[in-house]
Amino acid sequence: MKIVSNADKFLTTYNELDSHMRKALGVDLYKNHSYLIKEMEKRNRMFKQYGYDLRAFAELRNAIVHNPDEKNAKPIAEPHDYIVKKYEEMKNKVINPPVALETIAIKAHDIFTTSLEANALDVMKVMNEKTYTHVPVIDSKKLIGVFSENTIFSYLVENHVIATDEDIPISEFEDLIPVDRHASEYFEFVPRDALVIDIEEMFQNGLKENKRISVIFVTETGKLSESLLGLITPWDLAGYQR
Repeated sequence: MKIVSNADKFLTTYNELDSHMRKALGVDLYKNHSYLIKEMEKRNRMFKQYGYDLRAFAELRNAIVHNPDEKNAKPIAEPHDYIVKKYEEMKNKVINPPVALETIAIKAHDIFTTSLEANALDVMKVMNEKTYTHVPVIDSKKLIGVFSENTIFSYLVENHVIATDEDIPISEFEDLIPVDRHASEYFEFVPRDALVIDIEEMFQNGLKENKRISVIFVTETGKLSESLLGLITPWDLAGYQR
């Protein structure tokens, strides 16, 4: 069985990427690879993110293919295992960008949620134990608000109290849990096909009217009125292996 060298693997990745870009751009064979990358960067944020590395790897490909001493040294350069793997991963990401719901989001069945009838103190105990900062409030399978540390603080301030009753239900906070009623934070909604790079940009630009973005919720088409499919916090994004 023929052993496939790292150079061969590297060139296979290059050719697959080249073929994808030519098909996407509808250009002929006379346009070089670097030109294709630049054109893809204009229309595809994943290519823009990895453009520098892709061009550097294209230079390595040229060194391998255009070998001035092929008779005595073939290949002239053998890519490191790490580079071969990295190139393959980048190719996969630009051709099939990772979808947030499938990679970094906490799926609906794993989300800790509550209802208006639930005991607030019990919910806060779980939040403290699990270090949750935000708990979706669900009614008829729809998100009607978010119970958070911000909610509790706002309630105490508005009611001029420093503690809450042990039997207080979540409904006591009903005026403060809607997604547009949080004093220092806000929430975004994205459709189920939103990409990881979309989420990254939203968190990077996550300050609006002196409020920070705390959670991004995933629904079918990105509407509040739809069933919750998943949620993403900055911590989920931070733990994502790019």
